[in-house]
Amino acid sequence: MALPEPVIQRGIAIAGENPMIILYRPGSDDIVVLVSMWTARYSPVGAGRALLVWADRTASGLGSEAPAGMYADNPELARYVWENFYRDYDTIRGRGIETGPVVPARFTEVSGGDRFHRITCVSATTTIELEWRDVLDTFQVMTRLTGFETSAIGRPCAGAEVRVNGVAARGEVHQPEGWFGSSAALAFAETWREI
Repeated sequence: MALPEPVIQRGIAIAGENPMIILYRPGSDDIVVLVSMWTARYSPVGAGRALLVWADRTASGLGSEAPAGMYADNPELARYVWENFYRDYDTIRGRGIETGPVVPARFTEVSGGDRFHRITCVSATTTIELEWRDVLDTFQVMTRLTGFETSAIGRPCAGAEVRVNGVAARGEVHQPEGWFGSSAALAFAETWREI
């Protein structure tokens, strides 16, 4: 039996992972923490990691420790992600994430299978721990956004936590929500292709 011919497409803008966490004020639709974590295995500006994060100082309970900005081990990647993939995403725009310089950071990652997935971001003055818990499902999602075709393996989670310098942000995960069915979702094998 002959194998079918592969379909080869060019214009890859980024390939890697992009899990997200959005936490809400309990009992409301007010966002108190927003996290977008990018791990690029390939991008035109190189590989690396970039964390885009915003937390409401009061509602999150983090006070002056509440982060708002970009942390990265490849600053060009953080700027590239912001400029190319958040043009039409009003949920994240307008929160001041892009206004300061990119903060140099190191990242570690630990996976506990379906029970948890943890990424830790460490800069000179701040440690941000992201944890997704209790994977609910696994599926492929494909979309067409402004100028891009995307695909990812989605893994919505029942719970998530964001800790800054050891203090957990207050907030809850919403389900169902968006394409992934949860406001806390892992996204693996994520590829954005220009169309």
